[in-house]
Amino acid sequence: MTRTPVPPEPGDALALRRLAESYALAVDGREPALLDAQFTDDGRLVAHKPDGTVLWERAGSAERNKLFDELAVFPRTFHQVGNHVAELTGPESARAVTYSLAHHLGADGGDVRCLVRYEDEYRRTPDGWRIAVRAVLPQWYERSETL
Repeated sequence: MTRTPVPPEPGDALALRRLAESYALAVDGREPALLDAQFTDDGRLVAHKPDGTVLWERAGSAERNKLFDELAVFPRTFHQVGNHVAELTGPESARAVTYSLAHHLGADGGDVRCLVRYEDEYRRTPDGWRIAVRAVLPQWYERSETL
């Protein structure tokens, strides 16, 4: 039997998309508090290699925020959020796929671009929708020369 996806109501769809966009703002702005606000307290961030194997998994604020230490090698980053398709999986849960083009400016002035597919699991909390799990699935990388 084929399952029919259940789209969220417009208000929920907007709130779920906002999580994806605010995640990008938090990462690019190097704002740990803003990143934390997108996740449940025990929310997990799982980074994969392009071949799909898990690179690392981090749960909770202190672990997730180690992401900023890794990004410190890049003077600036810029995430452009594209497609975001969400569906309800229950009254208090949802999931989504989000596409993003991430630019990472290297110290040498070169740009590392990565097409990323995020697969998210969301949970409705008393404070609104939050990310329970974000899988970061890079599709491929490109590097430009020094500017």
